[in-house]
Amino acid sequence: MKSKLQLIAAAACVAVLTACGGGAKTPTAVVVPQPDYKVTTTVVGSGLTAATGDTVTVNYVGYLYDSTKTDGKGDKVESTIDSGVPLTGTVGVGALPTASLPAAGWDQTLLGMQPGGKRTAVLPANMAYGIASRDKIAVNGITYPAIPSNSALVYDFTLVNVSKAVYQPTTTYTDVKVGTGATAYAGSAVTVTYTGWLYDANAVDHKGTQFDTNVGGTPLAVTVGTGVVTGFSIGISGMQVGGKRTVVIPPSQGYGYIGTATIPSNSTLVFDIELLTVK
Repeated sequence: MKSKLQLIAAAACVAVLTACGGGAKTPTAVVVPQPDYKVTTTVVGSGLTAATGDTVTVNYVGYLYDSTKTDGKGDKVESTIDSGVPLTGTVGVGALPTASLPAAGWDQTLLGMQPGGKRTAVLPANMAYGIASRDKIAVNGITYPAIPSNSALVYDFTLVNVSKAVYQPTTTYTDVKVGTGATAYAGSAVTVTYTGWLYDANAVDHKGTQFDTNVGGTPLAVTVGTGVVTGFSIGISGMQVGGKRTVVIPPSQGYGYIGTATIPSNSTLVFDIELLTVK
């Protein structure tokens, strides 16, 4: 997401009042009036319903809350519509819009939505970004104003896609082609080419959004059992040079709750792997 919030922690502001001819009075925390949480469904979608653990793709536009406006929408502070890049992430696990800085109101609003559905949510600060703040930013030539600490926000959400959560205890694989060369075991030094996708239960081959590949580039050199996620090593182990496998890796043997910049929290992954060499 090109317009990702780059929020930084900020302490709550305090006002120090000084009496005439006297010392400073006890600091008093600034209280920012907050609206109630409110969700309005403007369009009901159809198809799969977003539930906890599902991977969702969503477009959104965020505004500072303005109590003087009928719809509460003040200055626009971010937008995937403007960037042209929707957000994909795991809903219901406290990882939206990012795992490092989640906003509880996102999960509460997106759960129960269906693709094509639209909701507008008014989020008080404690359901948005709390005391965190963000400076003014420019994205794709568009300047967005700052998000002050303790800001209430309003979001227009459009759900694009839902991929149901996949629950499997361990990594599984299918041999697409059995090799004829040396066999890779734990501790073997190997080189491989691979392509990785987010698991998509709606796709025929379960290959959703591609997040990485080195096909056509430099092969990955790795020692089986170290340097890569557990599921990747499981997928390589037992392969022979020249072989190809499709490997499905659950979050517990992938990137787990942390995820990466391109892999949402708690994602099941699909890899196509070709074993090139074993030493």
